[in-house]
Amino acid sequence: MNIEEATQLFWQASEEKLACRILLEGEPLTRTVCPYGITRTSKNQIVLVCWQTFGFTKAGGKEGYRNLQLDRIIELEVLDVHFEKRSDFNPLDGQYKEWVYYI
Repeated sequence: MNIEEATQLFWQASEEKLACRILLEGEPLTRTVCPYGITRTSKNQIVLVCWQTFGFTKAGGKEGYRNLQLDRIIELEVLDVHFEKRSDFNPLDGQYKEWVYYI
């Protein structure tokens, strides 16, 4: 999957507030995420900003915000599961440099 295809699918999922199941290169299990946007970080990486609800993580299995490198996503499935945008999402946070889009 290339970055353009992934961006398009995430944008559509975000517009409809649909969760996604993704697999990152080098990880044994999928993650279930609510896509909030795609941005370039202050470290010049293109990342998916999301709220992870389930799946593989190094953060002790807890739900939370993740910035996942877009070029590491090798599988992406849009799920028929709706999510609500969290009130604490801050697109103006300093770690985000240039947004491709956000909800």
